[in-house]
Amino acid sequence: MYLSQVRRLYHERLDKKAFKMAIVLMLRDLKPQERAQKIEELTQKEFDIPYSRKKMLSRSAIYQWLKEYREADDRAGVLLARPRCDRGVFRKLTEPQKKALMRWRHDNPYRSAAELREELMAHDITSQGPVPSTATITRFLRSVGLDRRTLVRTRRESGSAKVRLSYEASHPQSIWLADTKGPDLYVQDPANAGQLVLARPILFVDDHSRYYTAFSYVLEETEKTVMLLFRRAIALFGVPDILYVDRGSPYMGKSLERAAALVGCRVTHTKVRDPAAKGKVEKAFQYIYQKLETELLLRTPPPTIGQANEYLAALITQDYHRRIHSSTGQTPEERFLSFPPKYRRFVSDKALTMIFLPFEKAHVTKTGLIRLNKRQYLAPDLRLYNKWVEVRYDPLDLSKVYVWFQDEFFGEANLYVPDDDYLNRQELIEKMKTAPEITLPSPEETPPYTYLERKLAAYRLEVEMNSDLNEELALNKAKKQTVRAELLKVNPPVGTDYDTDSSTALDAGGFAHLLSRLLKRSFAAHERLLIHTAWRVYGPFSEEMVRQTVGRLFGESHPASDLSGFLDALRIAAESWPAKS
Repeated sequence: MYLSQVRRLYHERLDKKAFKMAIVLMLRDLKPQERAQKIEELTQKEFDIPYSRKKMLSRSAIYQWLKEYREADDRAGVLLARPRCDRGVFRKLTEPQKKALMRWRHDNPYRSAAELREELMAHDITSQGPVPSTATITRFLRSVGLDRRTLVRTRRESGSAKVRLSYEASHPQSIWLADTKGPDLYVQDPANAGQLVLARPILFVDDHSRYYTAFSYVLEETEKTVMLLFRRAIALFGVPDILYVDRGSPYMGKSLERAAALVGCRVTHTKVRDPAAKGKVEKAFQYIYQKLETELLLRTPPPTIGQANEYLAALITQDYHRRIHSSTGQTPEERFLSFPPKYRRFVSDKALTMIFLPFEKAHVTKTGLIRLNKRQYLAPDLRLYNKWVEVRYDPLDLSKVYVWFQDEFFGEANLYVPDDDYLNRQELIEKMKTAPEITLPSPEETPPYTYLERKLAAYRLEVEMNSDLNEELALNKAKKQTVRAELLKVNPPVGTDYDTDSSTALDAGGFAHLLSRLLKRSFAAHERLLIHTAWRVYGPFSEEMVRQTVGRLFGESHPASDLSGFLDALRIAAESWPAKS
């Protein structure tokens, strides 16, 4: 029995005893006629009986208390609650159910009482008889020594542990945490039949909503696999402001840092040997171990890497993302997707493909050649000659590379293969000397030669594509500043394409998000329904009108919890707002 339950029962017994003793002491010295009259008065009154739903006292109960008090040898312990005579007897559990519960909990201590009850109803042999409650299952497992606290050894923090304060990002897409868990799961080795290999899960978690933006089991924990998952998450949900990782080798590479910088994300690292700094992602790994890996370890034969990832995706999307989180009070899916799309920063697939390629620093010679991987490439721009550049390349196609300089894309550098064979050149010269005389046709008989024009058109198209890519990255960085300015109530930079206009009408999502920021609280489902209904009936509302109306109500000490009052004021203001302007 847990210590908190023991304390609760102790105080419950004392409070009930004090109430009963007060009634007895009030009646014990009275004469029979007076006692009967007083008991009649007590039975007509309502009492706040400790730890009881009853409000009235019966005459038989009062006389029973008086009898127990007079006949008791030890009056200090009289009137205490008596233990149940059927304590330890579970009448609603059949023998097959008891055996199944003991077997299932022994195999995996992380199976909850609700899950065990659901499993009992799924089998014919255990679904016969009365349906037990979760409390009955919990008490039974505790009585046989199979409660979770007994089976699982909890780690005690050392006395020198750091004191940490709780922290949460102000909005989604602000901070993503990423980490890899130590090996616990063995899967079938795809390269060697009949052998097992360790599989490690990699997770990307949004700090504000606890939503898993990317997850996968991998056989090799490398920078390449981390960048692949990070790129996949950006393509789906947009670019985060900060990526918070530890100092493991897959997260310390220059390719990850440079790729994140180009899309407008800053990579920060924890201190050395400080795993508790990423407590949210460590808690996520604990959930995956308890709900998934402990079950997969019992399977024979062990799963393949594809099956493990399929189970992982099913568990996260069907259970975790749709379960109310104890810290936020919302489901991760609802909290993460409530962030307005206009505040998310997306990057095209073409830019992501190019940016997340491996890169190396290379020097451009005075003759415009780039030496990389024992090959030479011709630089695409004269301005790069005799400078150090970043060269990104596809390991499967080394015929060309992509050249970047000072976070700007300059184009493709094609493979340069000079003809250095002296004998071949001499043979070509001899053939030219002995070649027969050729009679050329007139220019009117042949079409014009447009090779140079076609090359010029291809060059202009390539320059235009490069310009679009650089403009895209510039707009992405400008949007990051604008989103940060709106969320932090800072004026956005002037001159960008994302400057906001306070007179512009807000859509339903923007209206709900602005109210959430102004009132400094999140909304429940029924409150969001009220907001969307008000916008649909009386909207759309301009940002300036919303800010002025809410500010006026705050000046009048209007409570932030009264959402209906704010919506009524906005409705009235919306009817007269065009006349004011």
